[in-house]
Amino acid sequence: MKNSLYRVVEDRPVRKGLYAGLFALTLLLVLGGGFFAGQWRAQQAIAENTGLRVALSETQAAEQELRNRIVDAELSLETQKFAVTAMREQLTNMHSERAVLLEELGFFRNLMTSDDGPRGLRVGDFDLYPGEDPNSYNFVILVTQAEKVRRLVSGQASLVVEGTIDGEDAQLSLADLGANSEAPLNFRFRYFQDLDGVLNLPENFVPQAVIVTVRTIKGPSVDRSFPWAVEEA
Repeated sequence: MKNSLYRVVEDRPVRKGLYAGLFALTLLLVLGGGFFAGQWRAQQAIAENTGLRVALSETQAAEQELRNRIVDAELSLETQKFAVTAMREQLTNMHSERAVLLEELGFFRNLMTSDDGPRGLRVGDFDLYPGEDPNSYNFVILVTQAEKVRRLVSGQASLVVEGTIDGEDAQLSLADLGANSEAPLNFRFRYFQDLDGVLNLPENFVPQAVIVTVRTIKGPSVDRSFPWAVEEA
């Protein structure tokens, strides 16, 4: 029989308890450190989140401000465009009015200049405009006088329309045309006067020219011929 060796181990319960306590303390420290580290990280995350929210709010406010500025700029641009258009229209109207005033000024200069052309009664102008019916026309005769001393003058004016009827030459007077005005036309003025009326042409009549005749009660007659030209109303 072989000899058996036995080893005697001393039982130390105090040391085991110490090891268990150290392990528990270490575990507690680790868990506590993890807890506090998590709390600190959470606080940091909350602070960062708050900062991001503040930054986002500021960014949104800045974006809204930029949008408002863009809207204001667009409105200002539209207003400026409208103002420029209005100024252009006003300038165009002013040029048109200036042209009309210059034309009227030239007319009155010619009217008041007695040394230009023959003295006495004149047929200043003859204008035609479309009437209410296809063969109806409105006319205006300007009668003036050129004298150094302009006295009151009175007399009568008449007209004849020259043209063709079915290819044949024809002349129609103011009375023949059934005008809605007296024939002849009476005038009485010191400087100038407009005489107006209506011409109703036959359908087969083709007008070519108008001869206007004016005469005073005691003086000679004055004629002037005008081409048939209808202006826009």
